[in-house]
Amino acid sequence: MKYTSFIICAALLLTKVLAAEQSDINPTTGDSLTTRPRSFKFEKVNKNPLNIPRRQRHRKRGGSVLQRLENEDFLYFAAVSLGTPPQPLRLHLDTGSSDIWVESANSGLCQQADSPCNITGTFNRDESSTYSRISSDFQISYVDGEYAQGDYGKDVFHLGDGSSVKGVQFGIGLESTSTEGIMGIGFEQNEVQVQRLGKPPYAGLVDLMVQQGLIQSMAYSLWLNDLDASEGEILFGGVDTAKFNGQLTTLPIDKRSGDTKAREFMITLTSVGLTNNKGTSLTLTKNNFAIPVLLDTGTTYSYLPTDLFQEICNQVGAQVNDRTGVPIVPCNIRSYKGSVDYSFSGAVINIPLNELVVNAYTYDGSPATFDDGTPLCYFGILDAGSENNVLGDTFLRSAYIVFDLENEEISIGKALFNVSDSKIMEIGKGKNAVPDATGAKNAITVAPTATGGGRSNNMPIASGDVTLSAVGFATDRPSSRSEAHSRGSLWSGLVFSFLVTMSGFVI
Repeated sequence: MKYTSFIICAALLLTKVLAAEQSDINPTTGDSLTTRPRSFKFEKVNKNPLNIPRRQRHRKRGGSVLQRLENEDFLYFAAVSLGTPPQPLRLHLDTGSSDIWVESANSGLCQQADSPCNITGTFNRDESSTYSRISSDFQISYVDGEYAQGDYGKDVFHLGDGSSVKGVQFGIGLESTSTEGIMGIGFEQNEVQVQRLGKPPYAGLVDLMVQQGLIQSMAYSLWLNDLDASEGEILFGGVDTAKFNGQLTTLPIDKRSGDTKAREFMITLTSVGLTNNKGTSLTLTKNNFAIPVLLDTGTTYSYLPTDLFQEICNQVGAQVNDRTGVPIVPCNIRSYKGSVDYSFSGAVINIPLNELVVNAYTYDGSPATFDDGTPLCYFGILDAGSENNVLGDTFLRSAYIVFDLENEEISIGKALFNVSDSKIMEIGKGKNAVPDATGAKNAITVAPTATGGGRSNNMPIASGDVTLSAVGFATDRPSSRSEAHSRGSLWSGLVFSFLVTMSGFVI
């Protein structure tokens, strides 16, 4: 998710986050964990530059608009076009921001000799007969220091299934440091001109779809599929009941204190636990645990409170780099049948361990390894530190989620992977209109207080300068405490290349 505030991300993984972190449930102690709690971050990476999916013909579906998403380098892109005649673009889908912006063909960045904008595409306003300029006050910046500024304009926005939306407002990056255009589809209250300039919000893409009769309700559903899939999808105005198991649970969106309208897709996380290959479960959080978390497709990893992050790493045997904070694990733990379990007022999403194990690479692009040659991978949860808690793509892939902007609700369920069938049901008007969804009983909400976050398209790069137990991975020698715990594991039956002991979990 791309953010409109500046915060400098530490470490080599730049991850974008915009979530709120502080619970008002236990303000005195701040405790969130059974033994310890707090906050943490993580990023996603898929070094698959050749993972280009075959283009498919998309047929128009009545009452909904389907947009395929390409899984490229652990980011999700929408192949869309803009203007008349249409100019093709590849935009990074971002539920954590609310502005669409595109690269200008005339920007200094895109005119560099190596043509860095060729893959994502550029927009030339002089070549569109339907373009109209609005203002020159577009300016957006992100936690990793990247920014774009230029004009606001309007034009026809063409989606992958052939649907077209007229008069869509977007920014043009006449000057930018990012080669990636963004398709922000968050709440209008989070638009740059609202948060930065104090102006009224403009009608966003989803709002205009309703106004122009393409869909009935300001809502869309997200299915990213599994880590190795080349495609996922976003369905505006509909739910594909073939893509999830059981029913969806509807949760209220957390609002910031004093706000009458929601700004971000934040819901309250009420429990985190682990399940091993024997089906034995361990709850890591206290009974009164409740923190707001941001659901953000623009963040590659997930970020949780520090103590909770550390406990998960201890239990799965992840070794945390003291300098960069990047957790590393042997890649072969993908074969272990365990899960990290997130609960939201009773709705539980189980994240299989293999969905959290991400390939690691050195600066020269070769796979990173431990000293003994064992393949080294990153683990998909990071420490949020003092910043926002975010559930990024390492969480979202395992969930089917309906983002209901109209009713300020999230409906969530367990995603089914690699499903070719489709059973699309339209989301109607008004309340309780999401098909196969039931409201959570006694749903807990927490007013977010934290701001800022991070965003990144880059995977952490392993360095050859310092080594401990990983070849080509920059890591400092951990303290005796962290080293002992990083060797421990809840996951009985895992065979690492180093000695595995049990930590805090009785089988």
